[in-house]
Amino acid sequence: MTDKEKLDAILAEEAAASEQQQIIEEKPANEATQYLGTQLMHNPATGRKWEAEAEDKTLAERKGLSRVGDSIDKNNDFREGWIDVNPDLLGERAIFYPEGWSFRIRPATVEAIRNWSMIDDENPLSVDDVFNEVLKSCLSIMTPEGPRPWGNICSWDRFFFLLLIREYTFARGESEVSYEEECPECDNPVKFTLTSQSLSYELPDPEVMPMYDRETRTWNIDPAEYDVNADPITFYVPTLEKDQNIRNWLIARVNENRNRKIDQVFMRFAPWMSPKISKDDTIAKRQIREMEMKYKSWDEEQFEFFDEVIRNIIVTPDRNLTTTCPVCGEEVVSQIRFPNNISALFKSTSSKRKKFGSRN
Repeated sequence: MTDKEKLDAILAEEAAASEQQQIIEEKPANEATQYLGTQLMHNPATGRKWEAEAEDKTLAERKGLSRVGDSIDKNNDFREGWIDVNPDLLGERAIFYPEGWSFRIRPATVEAIRNWSMIDDENPLSVDDVFNEVLKSCLSIMTPEGPRPWGNICSWDRFFFLLLIREYTFARGESEVSYEEECPECDNPVKFTLTSQSLSYELPDPEVMPMYDRETRTWNIDPAEYDVNADPITFYVPTLEKDQNIRNWLIARVNENRNRKIDQVFMRFAPWMSPKISKDDTIAKRQIREMEMKYKSWDEEQFEFFDEVIRNIIVTPDRNLTTTCPVCGEEVVSQIRFPNNISALFKSTSSKRKKFGSRN
């Protein structure tokens, strides 16, 4: 069967099914019982419309997107579904997730690729929103207690998982992100390729790691051990969910008063000071006000100590890529770049169709 015949078959099948289905408003999962005995327009297993899932299949056939492998780091036959992420890919950062947690990803959906194409590279809020939408639809966390929301990912691992999803979406290498720079030693061109495994991180010093509790994802610090007069304090690993809810709170406060001054130093501490920030604006406002009062109660010595703690326990993604010159063997470092802008990350470069115009 040719690609066109496959596409026609999928569309015909979906058209026939849609004639038999009753259009029903999408409801939260806990209201699903009222639809028993009714044919839904949504896949109850995923919560997505059947039409959207059919579009995914069509896109996969047309653009040659991968659909499943048994392992993210092996070339396997492609099938439908999610795949497990090899925990070794996280390296030492795996310690910031409790024992028993595992991750699964799937290729970017048609909807995610559509959203990605609308990214405004100059607008950080636009980039944040689309990054998170891709993770929300293509990443799942499994734990012994049951699934956890995507927002439990550590803040510093967002781009790693995004690139991992991208590599799975284009598993045949049809959308490589690479660029060349001259070797400073021999002037020969050196190729840099951006992948999830090309990223590097500055990790906390081994001497402070005993203060970290993997199961609770907390740092438990006793200032008295460092001759600082303060009660023991707990810092919580920053997560994407906290980042997003703090950002939403911040936007709401600025919209209330354009002249409002935001304490940027406090904003740096905020993700560490609470295990969770509510999505509800009223609750988040109270939580953050309590955190800010605690922050303002620190004297100069306490502030300097806690600032020192944060700088030593944070995981910092490196903004550079490092490779070896194939000619002289010297190590070459280059700042991470996106040759065709961030908006091109989920765009296939191997499409067989004729290009319309010259603009990307």
